[in-house]
Amino acid sequence: MKVQLVSTWMLGLALANAQVYQPLGGILDRDGNPANMERVSELRSRTVQHDFSDETVEQRDTRRERADAVKKGFIYAWDGYKKYAYGADELDVLKKKPKTTRNGWGATLVDALDTIHIMGLDDEFRQATEMVAKINFHNDGGQLAKVFETNIRYVGGLLSAYDLSKQDIFLKKAVELVDLLMPAFDTPLGLPWQMLNITTGQGSSETVGTSSTNLAEIGTFQMEFFRLSQLTGNATYHEAAQKVITVMLEKNSPQDPTSKYTIPGMYPIDFDMMSGRFTGSSAYWGGGGDSFYEYTIKTWFLSDFMLHRNLDIWRESIQALREYGLAESSDGYLFPGFVDGAKFYPYVDTFTNFIPGTLGLASKLVGSDTYFELAEQLLKAGYSVFGKMPSNLGAEAIRFVRRNVGSDYL
Repeated sequence: MKVQLVSTWMLGLALANAQVYQPLGGILDRDGNPANMERVSELRSRTVQHDFSDETVEQRDTRRERADAVKKGFIYAWDGYKKYAYGADELDVLKKKPKTTRNGWGATLVDALDTIHIMGLDDEFRQATEMVAKINFHNDGGQLAKVFETNIRYVGGLLSAYDLSKQDIFLKKAVELVDLLMPAFDTPLGLPWQMLNITTGQGSSETVGTSSTNLAEIGTFQMEFFRLSQLTGNATYHEAAQKVITVMLEKNSPQDPTSKYTIPGMYPIDFDMMSGRFTGSSAYWGGGGDSFYEYTIKTWFLSDFMLHRNLDIWRESIQALREYGLAESSDGYLFPGFVDGAKFYPYVDTFTNFIPGTLGLASKLVGSDTYFELAEQLLKAGYSVFGKMPSNLGAEAIRFVRRNVGSDYL
């Protein structure tokens, strides 16, 4: 199975349209050294989009058929949402009723804005834009806002829609919402609470009475907040997101004998936002850790290859993943798994399927055949989980048996 990598639409558009916004220190690596500007200049000339010029008529027709099938599938789902839950966060598909799960601001609608635009569904995009204009982010629907989810779904959706359409309403709404989220970062170390009362600005952990959080939830503000700083010229957003990474690195070291972080680049999932320390030793690129790694490299791309510290973290993490975080299954597929100290656990969830796409994107912009080869291997493994199911729907999570590891059968 060969992979044809097409462009990541929003990242490409953002790179094309970005002001080269760099807060003080943004071009330094982890050791405080400046970025190699000759290397940066060379990277800027690279492209992501696959070159279709040499495809045959048969390949072209197949590609168009697949694209059309995807579009028809989206329209089918969208029509159901529009009929039974338009403007709501979600559709309860069994009861055919709307559900409020993300403060009632229309999570499905906002999250789908870029897809609607890319697919050329102009009437649907116009109607959705009118709905966005009516959103009142000050009305929280009687729910605490989950800060991480609000950022990736609402802020990400709004910024994507703005970059595609250049309609000011989307940027205006993104700024309005992020300004309401900023009190979550008003903590002793600048690390964000998981939950936020939008009305009072009071933050809390999802586990009541604790200050626990996880790697993904502290590290997944980088991309949206950087883009918002690019678009507004307001450094506050980017600097808040990057301060989180600074604190994480300063408070945790593999050289510290008391640290739960023991393998350079394999950052544990469990984290305490008051101490700034990891509280568990289990590291994983799936749920709880996934988007930290994804955002680290993509924010480097978005920074016009200048946010060099992110590249350092990514390279170290990929090296650690290859050395400690992957294992071959008994049927010959390469899967990621949990790593706890020196022990590997053959467990994988569907969240890890972001890795092949991110590696493929990185391979084009970094210029690494090794990244692309690994992306293909991991994609085949992820696909196999879906392909083995009668419904072709992959399991949420699986435990796999490693090749030549007898204990996995027990």
